[in-house]
Amino acid sequence: MSQPKSELKTGLLALAEVALIDLPAAMTLRTFKAETDGELYQVGWKAYEAATGIVSDLTNRAYANRSVAKVGVRILENGLKTQRVVDAVAGAFFSALWPSLGLPMASDIEALRRDVKALREEVRAAAYEREAAAEQEADDVSREAEAARETAIREAAIGARTHLNHDPAAWIGWRAIPSMEVRNRVRR
Repeated sequence: MSQPKSELKTGLLALAEVALIDLPAAMTLRTFKAETDGELYQVGWKAYEAATGIVSDLTNRAYANRSVAKVGVRILENGLKTQRVVDAVAGAFFSALWPSLGLPMASDIEALRRDVKALREEVRAAAYEREAAAEQEADDVSREAEAARETAIREAAIGARTHLNHDPAAWIGWRAIPSMEVRNRVRR
């Protein structure tokens, strides 16, 4: 019966095959433009997979060792204990130091941020209202100008009709005036 190959042995063989056979062949084909970059890309992935397999197997073997596992557990426990102690000391130190220096607390800063945000919203709303009022005023001015223009046209028409030299045929339009008279009026 043959023994099953370990992940480490398989990975080392695959990495050696890529480094000694596949990579030089792909580079040679690329140099002579006989092959595109696809071959070199595949060789790169094959090397990556082989190296990943080797690293995974070595990591698994290291953590399977009891002495390494114990050292790792101790390091993690001590790191967590140290973190708790540092957090407690920092909290006690800064809770006493912060007010004595007159620096604001985090809650004060957060309240200030909320106030600034509310002010920004108020400024945006005021700017929007001012723009809307300006647009409304511009619309009102243009309506007033249009009304004044129409009134002026009506008054001019009424004034022209009441004038002593008014010729009713002239108000019919250009068709009422003979073409020769139109040319003469335009040339003057």
